[in-house]
Amino acid sequence: MASITNLGSVSGLPLEETLKKLQDAEDKKLSIYTTRAQSYQTRIDAYAQLQSALEALQKSAGVLGKTETMAAIKGSVTGGTALTASVAAEGAVAGQYTIYVNNLARAQSLQSGAVADRTAKNGDTGSFEVELADGTKRTIDLKGDTSLNGIVKAINADDKSGLRATVINDGNGNNYLMLTAKDTGVQASVKNITVTGDQSLKDILTFSTAADGTTSGMANNKAEDAEVVINGITVKSGSNNVSKAIDGVTLNLTEKTEAGKPITLKLEADTSVASKAVQDFVKTYNALQTTIKNLTAFDAKAATNQPLTGDGTTRSIQSSVTNALQAVLGEGTVRSLADLGITTDPLTRQLKLDQTKLDKALTENPGDVTKLLTGSSGLAKNFETAFKDVLGSTGSLKTRTDGLAKSMSDLDAQQKRAKAASDAEMDQMRTRFVALDKYVSQLAVTGNYLTQQFAAMNKSSK
Repeated sequence: MASITNLGSVSGLPLEETLKKLQDAEDKKLSIYTTRAQSYQTRIDAYAQLQSALEALQKSAGVLGKTETMAAIKGSVTGGTALTASVAAEGAVAGQYTIYVNNLARAQSLQSGAVADRTAKNGDTGSFEVELADGTKRTIDLKGDTSLNGIVKAINADDKSGLRATVINDGNGNNYLMLTAKDTGVQASVKNITVTGDQSLKDILTFSTAADGTTSGMANNKAEDAEVVINGITVKSGSNNVSKAIDGVTLNLTEKTEAGKPITLKLEADTSVASKAVQDFVKTYNALQTTIKNLTAFDAKAATNQPLTGDGTTRSIQSSVTNALQAVLGEGTVRSLADLGITTDPLTRQLKLDQTKLDKALTENPGDVTKLLTGSSGLAKNFETAFKDVLGSTGSLKTRTDGLAKSMSDLDAQQKRAKAASDAEMDQMRTRFVALDKYVSQLAVTGNYLTQQFAAMNKSSK
């Protein structure tokens, strides 16, 4: 709407003030839309808080439902420092192993003969093919730089060569090309290096392995596989991280064991994993109940509401998670959550955890606990169903927030239409007031003229 200035200054009427009051009245009407939009947004924000608390509980309930949570295994190594053991989240089973480390894996290294000048070319061009023991072949082009430096650069620039290269100077003017296999073990070692180029280049790089295992060309410091004996069974590995010998366990070898002094690896149930999962579930469940309480609170004394006070969707969600908790059924000794040490405060809906009772159940009846938490009528399954109804793509929470978002969009469109109509009405009102101002002004001029004329007539008649 165009600005209004000095309206009524000609006629003397309070038109500016009157029009401002009319504008204030229109703005007050429009403020209803803003208030309603703020109400919608406040509820959407509240639902977002509720969703966050629900998702945290969903995550913790999901962890309880995982097989590896209840079947977690921990390993302990005694008898020396020859190895450490890493236990995976799943796959390992309880057991005890006697282990000897007879050999550590090492990488092959090859050494050329002495070369006086590491920057001198060995022919104008050249290339060579590296064949590893596992049959892998890779051709490396020296691109015109056939010096030791050029060979090193070309090898190290090729990630698939299977080699690393460097030059060692003995301090007496002799330079040696050193090639080292990237990985430990026999299968990662070089079998043959076939050179195309000048004879001097061949003299430096050529390496070959005969059928009987003898080698020629570059000096060979052979690769070796790791060797361990596990409960009397000999296991060889190209790596010092032996990952396939014992299910779910990686043995990290660091040194050989002494004769007659084996390492003992003990694998046993790790109840701390399940215990923490239960603790996290109780924590997130209680956090959800606190969130719902805060979002639905009503202060009777102050007569004030929270964003979701009396909200049917929130009540339904709270009932869903409560029912999921109450419907948990197990077998054997641990048949209910109370047997696991979890009870509910009927007044606050908060869960209480008896850690001593939980630890006892996990230690003495792990199978029953597993059924209670992961069975078809167990805690994890019940909550999975509840969350699907609440948090799914067609769940109650998404349906409600989508509905509020649609209402906000519709309200915004209504507000824009109302604002446009209000602006048009005020523009028309201004036009009328301007006309009125002029009209009253003209009347005043005419009145003054007539007054003057009558005064003159009266004066002349005397």
